[in-house]
Amino acid sequence: MNREAISRKAWQRATNALLWYPDNLKEYADLLEELIATDPEKSGDSSKPIHSDPTASAAIRLNGSRRAQTLRQEIEAVELAVSSLRPEQKKIIEERFWKRRRYSGRRKPRQYDYLQELGYSVDGMRKIVRGVILSVAGYLGEK
Repeated sequence: MNREAISRKAWQRATNALLWYPDNLKEYADLLEELIATDPEKSGDSSKPIHSDPTASAAIRLNGSRRAQTLRQEIEAVELAVSSLRPEQKKIIEERFWKRRRYSGRRKPRQYDYLQELGYSVDGMRKIVRGVILSVAGYLGEK
């Protein structure tokens, strides 16, 4: 992907996918558990189940859930983008996007100034983060 060929909207979506990755993992697991535990006969669905296998029925309900599809797509994009990094580069992504801060408020990445102990220059960290964001955007199909 060309370095300059990404829109502001695509950049923001990829950044949000990185920022919300830990919460998306938890929400996806909860949603999966809820869909597996839901019995279609008790939820008001009077039609006869297509499959007698409850796991297959849950998989069908999961595929029909737009939120579950979006979460799965964002989780996979982040995991694919981060999987190609070296451990010290993964640490930069973890510290910048996933480390919990004590204050509550708008979720945003940590500033590079607070990541100096990781052994990279600010420009080096920006290059790594930019590459990951471009990869996530590419996996999400954003342009």
